[in-house]
Amino acid sequence: MLDQNYSKTEAGREEIKSRSLPLSRSARNLLLVMDASKPARQWLALVQGVGEQDLALLLEKGLVAAQAGGVRATARAPEPAAELPAPKAEAPNPPAGADVARLYSELYAYLTAQAPRQLGLMKGYVFTLELEQCQDLPALRKLAADLLVRVQQAKGPAAAQELREGMVAWLD
Repeated sequence: MLDQNYSKTEAGREEIKSRSLPLSRSARNLLLVMDASKPARQWLALVQGVGEQDLALLLEKGLVAAQAGGVRATARAPEPAAELPAPKAEAPNPPAGADVARLYSELYAYLTAQAPRQLGLMKGYVFTLELEQCQDLPALRKLAADLLVRVQQAKGPAAAQELREGMVAWLD
């Protein structure tokens, strides 16, 4: 159980917004930060005061679910860029409903994993809270573009370009 990667379910994302379940502070904190980028053991070590019982509660309530594999990443080397090309706001022919849900889920998982890596733990946590507010794919794409700007300001254009290449399938 502790070596498995977990991510929030739709019910978990809804619980973050509604706060309707009587979760302990530690369980709620774990729910806020947990994504599929690390195994549960690492998340339990990172979030102070969290134990296996908190993870078990999140699983029991259906707020997190085990993931079969890691988060999608690209192996391409970044190309230096003076200016980052702006992502398209919406594809000319939006995909069908199931495809939109899949794209949303994939981009959500990618951004959740990248935020702490690119912005650090605290700014990544704040970004994750913003991510939870995105209701649809266009809002998620807009926040992804904002992440690119933040990374470019913090780490430079090469880091932003590398991040953009990792999410190009969801933005173009």
